[in-house]
Amino acid sequence: MQSVERALTMLEEIAASPAPPSVAEIAARAGVNRGTAWRLLATLEHFQLVERDPLSGRYLTGFGSARIAAAGRAPALVRRARPVLERLGAELNENCYVQVASGTTMLVLDEVRAQRPVKVELADIEVPLHCGSVGKMFLAFLPEAELEEYLRAPLERFTPDTVTDPDDLRAELAAIRERRYAMAYQEHLLDWGGITAAAHDRQGRPMAYINVTVPSYRYTRATLAALSDPLLRATDDLERRLLPGAGPPREDHPGVDEPGRAHRK
Repeated sequence: MQSVERALTMLEEIAASPAPPSVAEIAARAGVNRGTAWRLLATLEHFQLVERDPLSGRYLTGFGSARIAAAGRAPALVRRARPVLERLGAELNENCYVQVASGTTMLVLDEVRAQRPVKVELADIEVPLHCGSVGKMFLAFLPEAELEEYLRAPLERFTPDTVTDPDDLRAELAAIRERRYAMAYQEHLLDWGGITAAAHDRQGRPMAYINVTVPSYRYTRATLAALSDPLLRATDDLERRLLPGAGPPREDHPGVDEPGRAHRK
């Protein structure tokens, strides 16, 4: 059991490292000697859970980790996210979704629907990244080279409010990273808007997105932004459920004028 625990600790350390770590770094972080680290890393490598770079000798997570994650990610995520989504849906009485990125496609894994006669259905609607709140949240945390590649392609304008200028979009994405939520109001279709925040891993990379989608006739930009406070509380809760030892709730939710209140038009 101790060997299993140590091997899993090492795997977590490799996955959480901002740069591929060396054997010495992995051993130090996992609290094992270098000989034990070599032995356990060889086992992890045998099962393709880690890979050793032949040039640098440093370690990365392997294809086996991705294969296991793909098999179990969605059901486990939905199970942990469901109570969070239900509470948020009850608080806001709007459609709320949990989504993940698959390549550059935002997939809906679960939803809670508003108890209203008029509501917006997000499932099965493909929204380009630059004009949806989930897509903008995704773009905000892309590696710089990937973001620049995306911005080199022409950005289609769907409404007068669609952001198509690369410099304007870069500025908005920087603001999203700072305030921790993204909005799109009448940017894809005139009759809807959305606001999204993400649960992040230990390196600040989005693991899952919680999105609230609303009819625009009931909201202004300001009242939609006011939903950020309960939304950020929900994503903080989801983050703690997905990351062991993630710590206590955050107290600060930047960009909210009146914490705890969701204003409606």
